[in-house]
Amino acid sequence: MALTTPSLSGAIITAAQSRFPGSQLTPKLALAVARSIMAWVSVLANVTVQGITSGTAGVGSVNGKLGFSGAPNLVSIALNQAGVTGPTANGTGMAVGAGTLATLNASAQYTGASAGVGTGADVSKVSNANPATLIPILLANLSGQQVAGASTTQLATGLANGISTLMLTGAGAGGVVGPASPIGAAGTSVSVVF
Repeated sequence: MALTTPSLSGAIITAAQSRFPGSQLTPKLALAVARSIMAWVSVLANVTVQGITSGTAGVGSVNGKLGFSGAPNLVSIALNQAGVTGPTANGTGMAVGAGTLATLNASAQYTGASAGVGTGADVSKVSNANPATLIPILLANLSGQQVAGASTTQLATGLANGISTLMLTGAGAGGVVGPASPIGAAGTSVSVVF
C-alpha cells in the first residue's frame, strides 16, 4: 500500500489525541502536513532513494519497501531549534513525528530504475531529503487550512527539518525486474518514494 494523504493525516490525529483531546487545530495541522508530505515526497529533487543492485546484466525497474528507524522526537527537536517553544510545541512535534513515522513504516515504498542490472535484488537508502523544498509547500498548506500566525514560518521550518530528518533514516530492499541476461552484474539504482 502506498502513502496517502488520509493515512498520514489520520495517523497524526491519532498520535495527537492523547496530547490535545478535542483540539480544533489538530485536524487542520494534520491535513496540512499530510498534503505537504504527499506533494513533496515523490519528487526526485526533494527526496532521493539510491541503491546498489546485483543480479544479471541489463537495465531494469526497481521496486521495494522502505523502513524508517527515526524517533518521533526528531520533529520536536527540530521545532525547538526553529524557535517554536511553549506548552504545546513538544506535543505537536511528537504527534507529527509519531504519525508520520508510523505511516512511513506501514506504507512507504520506492520505485525507480537500475543501471547495470536487469534482473535481481536491490538494497536502497534515502540519500536526500531536502527541507528547503518542503518549507514553502507546508506554508501554502498551513495557510490553506487557516493555520496562520506570527510563528507560522518557524513552524513550517521546524516541521520541514524534522520530517526531512525522519526521511533520512529510511532504508529498504526490493527487486529489479527487466530483461534477463546470462551474465552476472552489479549496478546502482535511483528511485522515488511513493
